[in-house]
Amino acid sequence: MAYTIKTAMRDESIDNPRKLISEYQFRLRDLSPAITIRLYKPVGGKGIEFEQSHYIKTPTQIGPYITSRKWGDYEAYALHLAITSITQYYKEAVSEGHVPNNSWLIANEHF
Repeated sequence: MAYTIKTAMRDESIDNPRKLISEYQFRLRDLSPAITIRLYKPVGGKGIEFEQSHYIKTPTQIGPYITSRKWGDYEAYALHLAITSITQYYKEAVSEGHVPNNSWLIANEHF
């Protein structure tokens, strides 16, 4: 029997199999923590899932923004969603006159 990745990951005790396809890292202007985005392809599934090392909570937000849609139809779109889930709030706070602070980045404890 020839094994494939798909058949190897079909074990009944495995849940949510996926493959890391890429990882990207960047910093927001004026903040020192590096933010890492990991993109995954679900094994036997469609789309691209993402995980991010940090969330953002600026003075303009009630709480940290954690997106409920952690996937995109393709790699570039998933990366775009992950990045803008952080940068849109950063730019909003800066445009309202807030001084960027490293405390705006909240580490994802599950990363």
